[in-house]
Amino acid sequence: MLFINKILGSKVGMFACLSLLLTACATLSSYERPRVYLTDLQFREASMLAQHFLLRLRIDNPNDSALSIDGMEVSLNLNGHPLAQGVSSQSFSVPRFGSTETEMRVTTTFISLVQQILSLQGQRELNYEIAGQLHLTRALGFGRRVFPFQEKGVLDLETMGNGGISFNSPPGRR
Repeated sequence: MLFINKILGSKVGMFACLSLLLTACATLSSYERPRVYLTDLQFREASMLAQHFLLRLRIDNPNDSALSIDGMEVSLNLNGHPLAQGVSSQSFSVPRFGSTETEMRVTTTFISLVQQILSLQGQRELNYEIAGQLHLTRALGFGRRVFPFQEKGVLDLETMGNGGISFNSPPGRR
């Protein structure tokens, strides 16, 4: 404790600590946002008031250091209308210049699901959007960083009817 007081008590020590802190902050702020893609959507279970889906997400890390993620929030919209939401406290790491896939459970209400089913009449494609936030643990345990994300794409309903799901993203590029 005496050593720390001696360092922080001098102007040079205080300047060195401030420089180190500013360098750490500058390093953290230079992160490029990870990209998040929907790779699979599976119906899991239903009750009278709620239905559960499993989303499979691929997270791409364009940075030169691994990202340690300790939670995320996701919402799924179909044709511009909210369908399902979910949160996860799952922790995982995305390697530097790499990708990781993770699964997340989302929930919808019976009314939202019925509205979506009624809106599908005669459609062959379905526009979707996933949006949310990745919660990143900062280096040295100093706080958290939140990376918002948003991804749009198209679901091919004919392929879904044949037992598979085809994801094309973004819309308009086929």
